[in-house]
Amino acid sequence: MTLQIDRKNSLDQPPKFGLKLRLDHEFPLQSKQGHGIRPSQLFDVMPLTARYFKYCVGMKLNNRRPIMDFLHRVSAQRMYGCPIGGIGGGTIGRGFKGEFCRFQLQPGLYEYVTVPECQFIVNIKNDKHETIYQTVLSTYSKPKNAPVSWEWNLNGADCEYTALYPRAWTTYDLSKYGIKLVCRQISPVIPHNYEDSSLPCAVFAFSALNVSNEHRNVSVTLTWTEVLNKSKNAEVGSYTQTKSCGVYLRQKIRESPCTFTISKSNIESQSLTEDYTFWNSAKTSHYVWECIQKHGKLSPDPRTVPTPRCSSEKENKQKQNKVIYCDSIALSSVLSLEPQSTGSTELSLVWDMPTIKYRKDEKKHKRFYTKFYSSDGNAGSNIATYALNNFTNWETQLNVWQDSILNNGSIPDWLKSALFNELYYVADGGTIWLDVHDEYPDTDPRKEFGLFGYLEGHEYRMYNSYDVHFYASFALAQLWPNLQVVIQYMFRDTVAMETEKSRKSLYDGKIVKYKTKDSIPHDLGDPGDMPFFHINAYNIHDVSDWKDLNFKFILQVIRDYHLMTFMDTSEEKTGSSAAVWPSKRYLADMYPACVTLLRRAAAWDRDGDGLIENDGTPDQTYDIWVMTGPSAYCGGLWVASVKAVHTMANILGHEDDEREFGEWLQRAQRAYQDKLWAGTHYRFDTKPCNENVIMADQLAGHWFLRASGLNESVFPEENVQKALKTIYENNVLHFKNGTMGAVNGFVREGKGHIETRTMHSEEIWVGTTYGVSALMIFEGMHKEAFATAGGLYHTLTQMGLSFETPEALYENGNHRSIAYMRPLAVWALHQALLARPVP
Repeated sequence: MTLQIDRKNSLDQPPKFGLKLRLDHEFPLQSKQGHGIRPSQLFDVMPLTARYFKYCVGMKLNNRRPIMDFLHRVSAQRMYGCPIGGIGGGTIGRGFKGEFCRFQLQPGLYEYVTVPECQFIVNIKNDKHETIYQTVLSTYSKPKNAPVSWEWNLNGADCEYTALYPRAWTTYDLSKYGIKLVCRQISPVIPHNYEDSSLPCAVFAFSALNVSNEHRNVSVTLTWTEVLNKSKNAEVGSYTQTKSCGVYLRQKIRESPCTFTISKSNIESQSLTEDYTFWNSAKTSHYVWECIQKHGKLSPDPRTVPTPRCSSEKENKQKQNKVIYCDSIALSSVLSLEPQSTGSTELSLVWDMPTIKYRKDEKKHKRFYTKFYSSDGNAGSNIATYALNNFTNWETQLNVWQDSILNNGSIPDWLKSALFNELYYVADGGTIWLDVHDEYPDTDPRKEFGLFGYLEGHEYRMYNSYDVHFYASFALAQLWPNLQVVIQYMFRDTVAMETEKSRKSLYDGKIVKYKTKDSIPHDLGDPGDMPFFHINAYNIHDVSDWKDLNFKFILQVIRDYHLMTFMDTSEEKTGSSAAVWPSKRYLADMYPACVTLLRRAAAWDRDGDGLIENDGTPDQTYDIWVMTGPSAYCGGLWVASVKAVHTMANILGHEDDEREFGEWLQRAQRAYQDKLWAGTHYRFDTKPCNENVIMADQLAGHWFLRASGLNESVFPEENVQKALKTIYENNVLHFKNGTMGAVNGFVREGKGHIETRTMHSEEIWVGTTYGVSALMIFEGMHKEAFATAGGLYHTLTQMGLSFETPEALYENGNHRSIAYMRPLAVWALHQALLARPVP
């Protein structure tokens, strides 16, 4: 339902594009967590399963959670809209039906709860000051633990939700009561704007139109309670500043102080004496409802306000005992509307949790936003004032950025939605962003831009999982390139590291070091431990000899260099002036590590033909899918990496290296073509049993060369075209008629079928599908690219998996690993379209 208003002073209208759902929407396709292991797959994973159970027992005895908890998986909730909050300050989920849910305030640790006391309440009064309508602004079923007196009266058929991250619009057609209402939710997630993007806040801008012939008063109230733990130690209060006023609630979350602040503009700089109340969620929630119903707004509850002190201590104690303890706050804002007129008001929500402390770490770490605000826990009112004064500037910047895509008629509508809404994961990926300006020199980007990390997935709790970030990095590299640079410097510093500490790999039971020299780690740690300090939390395989990690570092370096060199960050282009870390300095700083990693990888060429071999173990991102000998995926990454380092040497003037790596490249190209080209595609590996297996991701190396502006035919153009057509015809069209993207493995034998010998080969990885589609665009196959990625997007939307996009889908519609990093690869399509627009 689109709100139609024939008025010069019309309401804020949602955009044409985005995720659009009525508030009574039911998703037509079902999807649940898990698929089950086929009998044919069971033998290979039995030893791993036994060791995993033992590992879980050990973690439980130490009161810790496994980094990947396969025994307590979280199914998709199929309810989410845009979460609120900037990057790195914690996020709060929103359901598209109006819930506040899925709290991630302690970095990387999620609480899947819906808090009914955290809500908006709308009240409408007529010209006789009589309440004619009052409801909680939500259409989800009233929870059993909700305040008894509160009413959920909205008709979902009269309301529509639109999500275009980082904003969302909800339209409420209350014409029956003379009002049409729109809530616009804005979070400061703004490309190239690092200061504002770090803020832990959101603004809710309400606009109302009186469609009646009588006067109407419309009030909107935001209520909030102590979330996640009822400590009975909460502190509530009010504040007044020159430009804002509001109420606050101080509590602790996992021993970390957190202050929630609800605010509104204070144009006349008056003290806050009404429009608010403090309340007890268990005892006085009825007061909130009844006060609004009677007066159209809040006023302080006398039972929660201490009376003046008396001379008698006994009387003082008796009076204090009568005061009801408060664990909740609420703030109202009222609009007075003449017939056929409009009005607007804003409420902001801030959560100030400035420092974090990890389980095994005595040090308190400051979040990045404390670089601009105090870290004493009293910054909520200042952040609120800034947000209320600047949210229109944020929207100007967002419009400049988004309109360049939304107004491009050659980009499909579904892709416009996917590009923006998938960005939720940059903020809501368990994201951590720390201020460390006093720990690095001026020549290091971390001094200015801090330390940054996001989880592999909500269920896979490892920061910056590098094999996956390889795909997801297209979002940061284009929109917040300095954060991508920070991640690269963080990984560069690990290359020379080697630990004496060892552990048992769950896959084969071998004792291996956490980290060996001259390798890229899998990840930078577990939020339940000491991330950025204890690295390589992943414990299934020995990742030191994985055949993709080193190459993924090298390829990101050359891709980043290309993007940063030609990036336009002018105010006209981005809406705000921005600076990008110097690309030449970046390349020079990364080059020694790239050479080291490439030389280390050369040892994986067992037969000396110039092409590396896999070890017959799952030694890459498809970590249950075994590759043996030369393989299309890892071999292609190797060839592309040799080309990348050869190019770096040329740019930086290292002539001897350029000559040496040029020779490496010739040999690698020749061996790759001779051993793996099968006439229509590149072979999965050289084992006879895999002769007919077509891997969707076989051209990952070539894809990154294209993304790096390296258009020389390292991989023969004719072969690339044939391989992509083979993937499209088999992995896409012969699988679910092209409606679910590209299945990872397809066997072109007989009538053809998905490769079911391993779990990963029969999965559809969302990020892989987006990567393959991006390469199709680079190669001029726009129609095939949009069909491949678009079919998957529509299926995910119909399953209700927006804002919790999983890593994988199965043929039966089930999913694995909700809210995952890799789908950010959708931004690779954007980069490809800039390089090769639709003809």
